[in-house]
Amino acid sequence: MLQIALASFLVWCFFRVKEKDSDFDGFSSLTLVLAPAILVFISGIAIEMFELSDTIKGLTSVFYIVIPFIVLKLMDVFSTKKSLIYSFVVFGLVMLSTLPFAVLGQIEA
Repeated sequence: MLQIALASFLVWCFFRVKEKDSDFDGFSSLTLVLAPAILVFISGIAIEMFELSDTIKGLTSVFYIVIPFIVLKLMDVFSTKKSLIYSFVVFGLVMLSTLPFAVLGQIEA
């Protein structure tokens, strides 16, 4: 949950800096991060239950590009090109927010 909170904060900060005149709030940034995270979680459970390849689990990260694109496009605030670019930015910020937790997980006490 901390990773989702950090990713949502980073996405919110990005949109506050980049799109000052839009009404993009914290709940919108949480939606862009939480909806794909839930799909990745449910997909991970299904992949483990059916004992599928770990490669397929890695492909579930595509949800972090597809879902924000759909949400941003349905908001009718951004063009298709801008929605696609911003969905890749959301993906990058989510991956960036996982780094501190991955590093902390590698440290042995």
